Amino acid sequence: MLTRLFHCPRIAAAAAALALTLAVAEAQTPPTSDDFDVTFIERTPRYDYDATPNSPAPGEPVTFHGHIRSWCEDAAPSVSYRWLLDGVPVANGTLTNINPGDERVVTWQWNWSADEHWIRLEVDHDSQWREVSEHNNAVEDRTNAIIAGFWVEQSLYDYFQEYQNEMHVGSNSWEDWIQRQMAKQNELYESAIWPISPSGVLDRVRIDKILVVPDDSLPLGPWGLPTNHPDVRDKTVDLMWGFPATLLDGSMYTNHTSVSEDNPFYIEKSLIHELGHARYLIDCYGFDVHNTASHHAVQIWEGDTYVAGSQYMPFLAFGEVLYYNQSGGVMSGPYGFQWSPYESGALNLIAGQRALCGNYNAPCNIGVFLQDLPSHNHVRIVDRGGRARVGADVRAYQATGASGWYGKTFDNTPDLLFTADQDGYVHMGRNPFSDGQIQHSYGIANGVVILRIEHEGQIWYRFVEVTDLNMQYWQGNTEHAYYTIEVTGTEDPRGDLNCDGAVDFDDINAFVLALSGETAYAAQYPTCNWLNADCNLDGNVDFDDINAFVAVLGG
Repeated sequence: MLTRLFHCPRIAAAAAALALTLAVAEAQTPPTSDDFDVTFIERTPRYDYDATPNSPAPGEPVTFHGHIRSWCEDAAPSVSYRWLLDGVPVANGTLTNINPGDERVVTWQWNWSADEHWIRLEVDHDSQWREVSEHNNAVEDRTNAIIAGFWVEQSLYDYFQEYQNEMHVGSNSWEDWIQRQMAKQNELYESAIWPISPSGVLDRVRIDKILVVPDDSLPLGPWGLPTNHPDVRDKTVDLMWGFPATLLDGSMYTNHTSVSEDNPFYIEKSLIHELGHARYLIDCYGFDVHNTASHHAVQIWEGDTYVAGSQYMPFLAFGEVLYYNQSGGVMSGPYGFQWSPYESGALNLIAGQRALCGNYNAPCNIGVFLQDLPSHNHVRIVDRGGRARVGADVRAYQATGASGWYGKTFDNTPDLLFTADQDGYVHMGRNPFSDGQIQHSYGIANGVVILRIEHEGQIWYRFVEVTDLNMQYWQGNTEHAYYTIEVTGTEDPRGDLNCDGAVDFDDINAFVLALSGETAYAAQYPTCNWLNADCNLDGNVDFDDINAFVAVLGG
């Protein structure tokens, strides 16, 4: 409030009167329906992604075409615009005699550089017009971004133009909405900071093509879905998606006011997910494992106990989920709506590259990175204290196919057998998942293996995803990669020197014997772990463990 700035009553009263006058003037100003909208910037010449060359040569002249739309109710005599490169104005001009609904295209030529630059087009940069929104007066793209194209049918396009302004976020058209989606995509790229992607996802995306087509006309090409394949003939873009008018038949876009990422009329998370497929990413939820009423994925028995749903492998949700993937984000998983480390690593493998063999969902190279496996994979089995479970028996159950998307079946016969060495390692070779390729598609998803681990009378089951191996490979461990699996029984093994599964007074004599040395202890307790006497977890068994043993004994 202005009055907080003054302590003199007379000045404070004058300030209050001024504030009231300004408020009344603003309230009496009629609302405007005028709006100028920079919708997108395209670049020519265009190149097919599979052509040679498929991008401009350094120094080659290219032309940027900026699309400006008038949403004004009446004709506008003029409006200014300007181009900026890397924040510096490089050209300007004035549009004249602009009719309602007009789309004008303005151009600027530049000698191409493959380095990172930013091209920006602004309309009404001198603020001569009072508009419905000032937020849609500019579009700025990274010049070397991957290229997106969108096809939208007329009724859906008109619907967005009618209702987007009810969001009150500066959006007034379908173009404003789709630009917001790509801005979110770029935001997610930039913020994907993980050890495997310390600079985030390196690519950015820009919109180069928007085509408004008649209702019921998608797809335009000879085959495909209206959404996934709006025009498979077009190879000038790296990502494509279509928006048929039938999307208005349900409730998807009926919430016009909620500024929430759960509202597709604001942010359509599923669109960014689907474009992830067009870029070659897989559905990470395909690694999930379920025993449903129609199919039991896990068909393993432990004696008379059916493992699925038992204490060995309890259900996690819905009485059917046995395993949730550990790798997904935007592509569905525990990281939520962000690019996970796995997704970020995969995206950066093709950073700066154009589409390879398809710019739609799904291209022929979808999930090709699943085959990136170190030549030798070493899994160390340890207890809670990090001590090796020497001699542990490890059995691997590989997945075969089943009906439906990402179908998998683990039968009751182990496919691989291992014994942990003196350091607790089992050495699994290159591919513990399959004798052939890693598959992740309809009818088969074999990128998960189940390990049965048995040691000192205790049994555990663990899931391992191929994603762990992929990330090791991407981080340079192409020959040897090392992993750790911790398995702990119902009781901490420290202090359990007679191996009866409990720590009590019956362990005292065995503990004293362990202090005398491993040889004497092993002679009397050949199946037990001498390091259970390492109660202070310093890697040694000696008199320093006595107080820790007493503490463990006391619970």
